[in-house]
Amino acid sequence: MRNTAVAISALALVATGSTPLVAAASTSAPGRCRASHLSVRLGPAGHAAGSTYRPIVFTNSGGTTCTLRGYPGVAYVAPTSGRQIGAAASRDDAVRIRTVTLAPGAHAASLLRLVNPFNYPAGDCAAKTVSGLRVYPPGSTTAVYVAFAHHRKACSTKVHQLSVRVVLRGKTGE
Repeated sequence: MRNTAVAISALALVATGSTPLVAAASTSAPGRCRASHLSVRLGPAGHAAGSTYRPIVFTNSGGTTCTLRGYPGVAYVAPTSGRQIGAAASRDDAVRIRTVTLAPGAHAASLLRLVNPFNYPAGDCAAKTVSGLRVYPPGSTTAVYVAFAHHRKACSTKVHQLSVRVVLRGKTGE
């Protein structure tokens, strides 16, 4: 009897051109945050033993919720050419990787360590002028340029002068 009632209800919908009032629920998770939907800036600096620590702050400037997971790619860039200077940032694995969900306007950050280039012998460093950073959000192949307020020096060799932690919720990277 129950099957007959369901069949009759379905036929009645078809015959009248009505649509059912129940809609399918969406179970899709938010997608990865794309560089085009993020604003990226450097947060306030902290200093310790020959290094500067600055959070790289990612803000969801898009209209939908998205996620970040893992490490951003970071490298110094030259002022006029935009060419990479020195080695890309190494990964500091002090914090466990987790997925950060960003609603529109929400923030996540990755703590960046910038080693003073004058900590290295001149022969190991070959200091050059840099104007900012090329930052790839985690999982992205598109970079964002983040300018420094003032040009600075960085090693043009492969010494490990930059290290970056995973992205965490908030603006501090900690």
